[in-house]
Amino acid sequence: MLYEIFAFLLGTLATLLVSALLLRTWLQGMRVSFTNPLGQLVIAITSWLVRPTRKLIQAKGRWDWVCVLLAYLVLVLQYLLLIGAAGQWQLGSIAPIQAAFALLQAAVWLVIGLLLIMAILSWIMPGHWLASLAERLCQPLLAPLRGLLPSSSGIDVSPMVLSLLLYIVLIVIRRLEMVAISPVLTIVMTP
Repeated sequence: MLYEIFAFLLGTLATLLVSALLLRTWLQGMRVSFTNPLGQLVIAITSWLVRPTRKLIQAKGRWDWVCVLLAYLVLVLQYLLLIGAAGQWQLGSIAPIQAAFALLQAAVWLVIGLLLIMAILSWIMPGHWLASLAERLCQPLLAPLRGLLPSSSGIDVSPMVLSLLLYIVLIVIRRLEMVAISPVLTIVMTP
């Protein structure tokens, strides 16, 4: 029971931090101002980790790869702590592999969440700043679909199609993770 509580709390904290780090990368890459309430929240959640790291590693270019690296390291630490708490230190070698796949999944879930926010707010509160921010962030992913899909009576189905495609991507990522981890588990668990 204590392990489950620990795993839940650790997973929640790691998910929050990783999501904020990925969103910070995305906001910066899309050249969105951090003056909006979401940007301010992201800065508040991540600055304690990003600022000292930037003194060691300089971010160059449009995308903030320091935040992506930090998100990956947070996930590695999460998996190592879970493995250690379970007393299965021999499985520590799979933590970097699991973290890489978890980072991909977190990025996909972030897009799905933004699509959901965009869709719900467009029905409930059109013109809300968060809806337009989500639309701006998702635009590069939605634009190719909007060009391919027929438009019928002003209803945009591209967010739904993109969501379905992203769920398929999640299935593929999970399968690839199993394929990548299975040989390592076989080696580690062999006496």
